[in-house]
Amino acid sequence: MKLRVFGWVGVGLVCFLSARAQATGQLSSAPEVPPLEWRGIGGGTLRLSLSERLRGEFVDWFGDPRISGSVQPRESRYDFVGHKLQLGVGWRSEVVELFLQGQNTVLAGLPRNGVGVGSVYVANTPDRTQATVFVRQGWLRLQHEGFSVALGRQLYRDAGQGLARDPSLRWIQETRWSQRLIGPFDYTHTGRSFDGALFGLRAPTWELSAFAFLPTFGGFETDAMRNLPEIRVAGVSANLLDTSAALPNTVGRVFWSLYQDERALVVTDNRPLNRRRQSVGQMLEIHTLGGNAAHVLALPEGKLDLSAFFYGQVGDWQELDQRAYAYGIEAGYKWEAAWASPWLRAGINVGSGDSDPNDGTHGTFFQMLPTAWQYAMFPFFNMMNNRDVFVQSVLAPTPWWVLRFDWHWLQVDQAEDVLYSGGGATSDSFFGYAGLPTEGETQLAHLLQAYSTVRLHPNAALNLLYAHAFGQAVLAQQFSSPDGNYGFVEMQLTF
Repeated sequence: MKLRVFGWVGVGLVCFLSARAQATGQLSSAPEVPPLEWRGIGGGTLRLSLSERLRGEFVDWFGDPRISGSVQPRESRYDFVGHKLQLGVGWRSEVVELFLQGQNTVLAGLPRNGVGVGSVYVANTPDRTQATVFVRQGWLRLQHEGFSVALGRQLYRDAGQGLARDPSLRWIQETRWSQRLIGPFDYTHTGRSFDGALFGLRAPTWELSAFAFLPTFGGFETDAMRNLPEIRVAGVSANLLDTSAALPNTVGRVFWSLYQDERALVVTDNRPLNRRRQSVGQMLEIHTLGGNAAHVLALPEGKLDLSAFFYGQVGDWQELDQRAYAYGIEAGYKWEAAWASPWLRAGINVGSGDSDPNDGTHGTFFQMLPTAWQYAMFPFFNMMNNRDVFVQSVLAPTPWWVLRFDWHWLQVDQAEDVLYSGGGATSDSFFGYAGLPTEGETQLAHLLQAYSTVRLHPNAALNLLYAHAFGQAVLAQQFSSPDGNYGFVEMQLTF
């Protein structure tokens, strides 16, 4: 209840500060804050970095779960708070760059016997209050004439390479493509890192990238110092930059990635539980191949953008053959000369599901190690066995205030599969994905959400999220209430 009151206070604060900024010009004329760096040390530049994120979350998770036809009382309405402090030190010259970053995570008020996002932290670490300190990043990068190699513990964002100069194309890359398959999961209060190597080769119109990593513990698991040697990810990608004269205002990407998982765990899929238990110890080896493309067309009153992606998967899902796919088609129009530069977008994103739990094929698209929240801000679903038809609007009333509104019509792709949620492996004892039966239904929810970010100062931002799900048949079968709410109030400080 206290966080809900805090949330309404935050909404009022955003409106007040934004109105004041428009009246006085305060936000657009905020002074630039110099970085914490010292030049000339050892022939290079020494820099300190500091970030603090404090977030209060409120959860209303569809009521009590139904199990075997009866309702099981659980904490479905609760509030909790999380804090993430990061301190880093780096040194760079023209050829060499070093960076070391420590992180402190604290969680309080987690539900003792809950459902929903707060309960996942407790499922990984059975404490209502959690705290940890660990090394989030520690890497060495060598770079020369377009070639670079980074070795050590680092963050990696799939599809985050070859970033465009055009702001609309870059937004599509960072917001609609990046981290769908592999990401640092920084929505959570711990996050995820990767131990290994990242290679890059950049030319004026293209960029090549390759990586080989072991992911760390993390995400909803606060003990994130160790890595997961039983999980290996690797891949290569080729990116077309929007500097190409032959294809102006266009970005593209083709890639291959590999996911191998040898943890002796019961995996989540639509097979009967006894069959999945019999398969414990058999490896997952998933090859994903695909591509992305986006183009922006300048028109007299604004910009039209078109984007698409397609991913196909082959390999082994324990004793099953992996045969799955995902695709997305999106379009938008941005009225650049109008007040708030309204950007209206619409599209469909699909991740295939499995149509038969008893055959020899696993047809569910596997999302590997994503930052799933980026595409499911109310995280009761992800892009596995999912159809997401959406309309989205993005407004910028001031240079430092951005509003985003979404409507999503959510369905499961195959009624014979399960409803998946989660963001991938978090430890060696937790598979990373949960599944709920669909009971033969396909209609999941209509989801409305609003997200606001206000940069109060060059070093400070206030973020607000509120989402409401009008649950349909799948959720009505599994919970005492088909409707749910989720949101947070978040303050970020960065130096």
